[in-house]
Amino acid sequence: LLGLQWFAPLGIEVTGINHIEEADWEQQLAKDFQEVFDGTLGKYRGPPISFSLDPNIAPIRLKPSRVPFALRKKIDEQLDKLVKQGVLQPIDHGRWETPIVTPVKPDGSVRICGDYKATLNCALQQSAYPVPVVQQLLHSLGGGQKTAEAQTIVTHRGAFRCNRFQFGVSVAPGIFQSLMERLLQGIKGVVPYFDDVLVPLLGILAGNKATPNILSPRMTRWSEFLATYDYRLTHRPGKTITHADALSRSPLPDLDDDPAPTTTTLSIEALPDLPITASDIARETNKDKRLARVLHWVEKGWPEKDNDESFRIFRNRQTELSLQKGCLLWGDRVVIPEKLQGKVLKLLHEGHPGIVRTKALARSYAWWPGMDKEIEAWVARCSRCQEARPNPPAAPILEWETPRGPWSRIHIDFAGPTRGNTFLITVDAYSNWLEVSNMKTTTTEAVTKVLNKLFATHGLPDVIVSDNGPQFTSLEFEKFLAERGIRHALTATAHPAANGRAERMVQFTKKTIQKMRKLRSPLDRL
Repeated sequence: LLGLQWFAPLGIEVTGINHIEEADWEQQLAKDFQEVFDGTLGKYRGPPISFSLDPNIAPIRLKPSRVPFALRKKIDEQLDKLVKQGVLQPIDHGRWETPIVTPVKPDGSVRICGDYKATLNCALQQSAYPVPVVQQLLHSLGGGQKTAEAQTIVTHRGAFRCNRFQFGVSVAPGIFQSLMERLLQGIKGVVPYFDDVLVPLLGILAGNKATPNILSPRMTRWSEFLATYDYRLTHRPGKTITHADALSRSPLPDLDDDPAPTTTTLSIEALPDLPITASDIARETNKDKRLARVLHWVEKGWPEKDNDESFRIFRNRQTELSLQKGCLLWGDRVVIPEKLQGKVLKLLHEGHPGIVRTKALARSYAWWPGMDKEIEAWVARCSRCQEARPNPPAAPILEWETPRGPWSRIHIDFAGPTRGNTFLITVDAYSNWLEVSNMKTTTTEAVTKVLNKLFATHGLPDVIVSDNGPQFTSLEFEKFLAERGIRHALTATAHPAANGRAERMVQFTKKTIQKMRKLRSPLDRL
């Protein structure tokens, strides 16, 4: 032991400790590695990642998958974000085009992943780098441009080239494991490992098929997860996997009686005035004879045989049907009972969209057998939609052939009554010569008398063109023309433009008579 008097000769200096502060290692770490914690997307700086394709397999281009209407806005936002970050690059088209799947994250956002099972994974030559098993890790803990083009995805907004390695590529685990071991080589106590568990979804998803459009969000995430592996579906009876089956069959211990009162939690709708609530759909579903049976089968199990054809459409979808709050769901669409279908159609067509837009809106939320045909009939019966529809385009008027000479083809029609008079208008198609005859009566006999006078002056025509007036379609008028060898041509019903020459002369005659009102001379002077 040294006394205080020895401190000065030995050069020992003691100062007071007035404050103890714990170092903020998190802030210091963020300060030392600012580029890692700046909130932007990181980037691998090593050699570019590439994979080999089988040259015997031609590039595959698939159509984009339909996306739910309710998720379209979120998908557009995510696409814009990835383009801004440089992950995606819009292009016109690619040699490889893969549709996307959009699993929903717990926070409500969507993840955009390529469904490479039916496209790129079929042509990839698998990486030989092994993924380590857990036993190896526990032991260790003690001591390019062509690739981007092949990963092109196609969406409802077009094609995008992927500039980053994508989810779902089957060679990704081997490539990523090799890369991480090279990067972390030499660091003691750190071993990279995927927290993936290779568990095929037996009997539901196959490794070489595209992800179904109608799939629950959880199944979509599993499909996306398994797309990175090359696996084969097999079945093993429970007696051969007793080590995995024991826990599920082990009886639970008996619980002691809890004297505490039971608290009941009720789920209350956020909006009290919803037009149709989940309880309404659940109640009517139980009353519907057909849906009630389907509801029971979904909950208890489907029968092996059922010859009733009315249930075939549900049996074909039995792996995609589920229950939620007593309502029957097909994928993420509610199956509407028959009593509420009319009300749902009215809500879907509330803004009077067309058939295509109404179907698109309905397919995002609801379904029942024959829904598309009922939407078409509903819109066709909507009076407001029919009144607002544009008129059909006018049919083009066929031009008459040029007659071979004067008085070869004449057009006739009535003008009036004007000032108590009716006139027979006769126009020569070759010279536009106009004959106006005042008619005291418009019978067939009166018309033939006037025409006989004109024929005596100008001769017999080859063709007479008229409308479908009773004077011109009578048997007497047809006999009159047949005796003189004149062909009769009738214009379309309720379509005056087809007899345009006569119609123009009718208007000309009416205007001329209007101008002659103040004249005292008789109209016969015409």
